[in-house]
Amino acid sequence: MEDKKEVIEKNCGNNNMNGESNSNVTKNVDSLDENVEALQREIQELKDRIEKIKDEREKYKDSLYRLSAKFEHYKEMVEKEKRNIQFNTKKNIVELFLIPFEKLKISMKYKDDPEFIKAIEMIYKDIINVFKNLNLEFIVPEKGDQFDPFEHEVVEKFETNEVNEYCIYDVQSIGYKLEGEVIKPARVVVAIKPKDIIEKGCKSQNSEEEEDKEGDQ
Repeated sequence: MEDKKEVIEKNCGNNNMNGESNSNVTKNVDSLDENVEALQREIQELKDRIEKIKDEREKYKDSLYRLSAKFEHYKEMVEKEKRNIQFNTKKNIVELFLIPFEKLKISMKYKDDPEFIKAIEMIYKDIINVFKNLNLEFIVPEKGDQFDPFEHEVVEKFETNEVNEYCIYDVQSIGYKLEGEVIKPARVVVAIKPKDIIEKGCKSQNSEEEEDKEGDQ
């Protein structure tokens, strides 16, 4: 009888252990299902974000293409406007010179006429007026003027006492300023002291220094 009780108790103990094991398995399965569902939600969220990023990328690409097209169009407009300005500028200048040119062309037919010189002078005055209308100024230095490096170009140095040193001795060609800016400097010859005067000055200075030394002794 005691042996049967022990067997029954053992069987009851085994049944209790199996029940607890099944309960743990169920809990683990439920936990795994929850994890799988959470991962699936995260995957779906990532997919949605990827699609959103793709859409935004396409929008940016379209915006970039439109901006590039506008910029190219703007460049073409600027180049066209620049060409128009250059053409109109040249046209205006040519038109200003057409009248004196036509007068000169007619005058050349009568170059043996006594009045030819007067005709040329009139044409010269017309050209001067054209330059004035273009705001062109003449740089006309005179002998004895101080050399100006901003408006004059030295083509030669000449030894002379006629004018002060570094002043203009002669003018080879006049210069020009357009609206106050020098576009071609006047070409000038600048005066410098003659070498013999410099040598005499050096000799006299040396003799004075020698006399001073002798006096000190």
